[in-house]
Amino acid sequence: MNQQPDKITALYCRLSQDDALDGESNSITNQKALLSKYAAKHGFRNTMFFVDDGFSGTSFQRPGFQEMIVDEEAAKVVRRIFDLCIAGKGPMQIAKILTKEQILTVTAYHARQKGWTMPDNLYGWSQKSVSGILERREYTGCTVNFKTYAKSLKFKKRLQNPKENQRIFEGTQPVIIEYGQWERVQVLRENKRRPTKTGKTSIFSGLVRCADCGAKLYYCTCHSYKDDSQNHFVCSNYKSNTGSCQIHYIRETTLYKRVLECVQRTLTYVRLFKDDFTQEMLMQDEASRKEELTQKRKALSGAQKRMEDLDKIIQRLYEDNVLGKLSDLRFQKLSGQYETEQEEIRLLSEVLEREITEEAEQVSDVERFLQLAERYSDIQELDAATVNELIEKIVIHNPKKIDGRKHVTIEIYFTYVGKIRIPLQKPELPTGTEKPA
Repeated sequence: MNQQPDKITALYCRLSQDDALDGESNSITNQKALLSKYAAKHGFRNTMFFVDDGFSGTSFQRPGFQEMIVDEEAAKVVRRIFDLCIAGKGPMQIAKILTKEQILTVTAYHARQKGWTMPDNLYGWSQKSVSGILERREYTGCTVNFKTYAKSLKFKKRLQNPKENQRIFEGTQPVIIEYGQWERVQVLRENKRRPTKTGKTSIFSGLVRCADCGAKLYYCTCHSYKDDSQNHFVCSNYKSNTGSCQIHYIRETTLYKRVLECVQRTLTYVRLFKDDFTQEMLMQDEASRKEELTQKRKALSGAQKRMEDLDKIIQRLYEDNVLGKLSDLRFQKLSGQYETEQEEIRLLSEVLEREITEEAEQVSDVERFLQLAERYSDIQELDAATVNELIEKIVIHNPKKIDGRKHVTIEIYFTYVGKIRIPLQKPELPTGTEKPA
């Protein structure tokens, strides 16, 4: 380290409130003196202290610790990649942007940090590298274990473990990407946006769904018009009236106008009547949510009781085997069956616990949407990034003729909270709040 002056020697000090009771021996001042002496003795130069005074060591959410272990230069690149994805860019497009901006690739950056030989292509980002970053859940502050497994000791190749068999430990490292943003990116990547033959894409591509069959609506462009006024969406199962669904046609310009109006109206209501909105979201479908939670808790309780019973059964089998009442062969067969059942119950219990926790955290989802409402409080136009952050999906119903004119019903489902129903009679504004124009 002392031969590379551009690097620092990180010295970390921490003192919890309980440690402070032990007196001067554990004080920050004393820790700094000891660390400085050690660094000087062993030739470590360019020292920098990172301090957490009054923070417990049981949590990784400590300002000094996070500042020490987060590579902020690399973190900025990661955040930019996620922001570009939210803005509607695919991995290949993001790779081209990073290459053009001459951002060091992951390999080149690591080589520079470690002092290794630099690769020939310093800025040649690939689609695969970008995809790997976008899929990496660890950026949300967790640790993911058991990503791969081996079939046997003879089979050397590691295989990808299904997500349900992986183990996730939250809060084990600093957060670079908020979980809500990471989760939104995964949804967007599942709904891939392929450009039309003309190379055009819509900010709504991948989000528009058919109300009848649930399929995506295809984005279609018109060659016969000089402008984009006739670009439109149709159900992917329509297939020129030879498919299994109706057309569900809507022009992009009409969709843009209606979505913008809905977003502006909804966000205004949410900001002005924050408490009423939160209460409405929590009460929405409350009966069904309570019933589902009750069933899951009952199932979890049953699974836990069965697990305890199996422990007792296996213990009795072991005792019978030791006393000679049960043969080794019979013991191995029965204990193997019960242990397999225990593993199945354990996995089921983990799923139920996770689902119960997610149900209980619905308030935090409402809070996330309230934060978005504040951020886009004065929204005047839509772009891909705004649409992707605010909207989960847009559902288009088949046109209906009313008084000789076609009318299309559009339903907008917002991220975190779903469909928002604005009451016809709005609650009274809080005292001192001006009514919106």
